Amino acid sequence: MRKEPIIVVDCEIVEEREALRLHELARICGLPAEQVMEFVDLGVIEPLEPGSIRHWRFAASAVPRLQRAMRLQRDLGIERQALALVLDLLDEMERMRARLARLQGPSEA
Repeated sequence: MRKEPIIVVDCEIVEEREALRLHELARICGLPAEQVMEFVDLGVIEPLEPGSIRHWRFAASAVPRLQRAMRLQRDLGIERQALALVLDLLDEMERMRARLARLQGPSEA
């Protein structure tokens, strides 16, 4: 039987299929909820379904994306308004590298 993938975050296990509430995401990432809401406004992360902030739920994949955004801002001084674009470009690079590795096959890697 195949198990669902998990993501390990700062010694806390978050199941991939689990939806996180705003306050849970904020706690895991060590941020106030207001700052998480700012990252939503900037397009860094998105709730699973639009609607009232009280009902926001986030995919577990929002955790590493949000943590990566915080590192980019802290370590490289990337402006908040540019974070979503930078993250999207980094994600695209990773997809392209993975595709290239698949096309090259195991003998050329």
